[in-house]
Amino acid sequence: MQLQGRGPTEQATKQRKTRSDKKHKVLPALDFDTHHKLKRLALACDITKTELAAAIIKMAVNHPEIIKWFQDKHPGPKEFRVIPVRHPDGRIEY
Repeated sequence: MQLQGRGPTEQATKQRKTRSDKKHKVLPALDFDTHHKLKRLALACDITKTELAAAIIKMAVNHPEIIKWFQDKHPGPKEFRVIPVRHPDGRIEY
């Protein structure tokens, strides 16, 4: 008795869709003091350390003054300096 179904060639031609909400892992190396503060603040906010760290990073990369401060503190090649542009809807792009 032969079962009918998809063969291996049909499965191989199927393309997987790319998720638009795909997460990218970033694992910062924190010193003891920073880790302790992150842990305490996450506990006070009743969220995980990962969620808090992600929120802090998201806030920093979307705040023109913080972006400028980091670029002034850590100057790189001038041709790679980013210029934040605030759109009418409030989002920042560079």
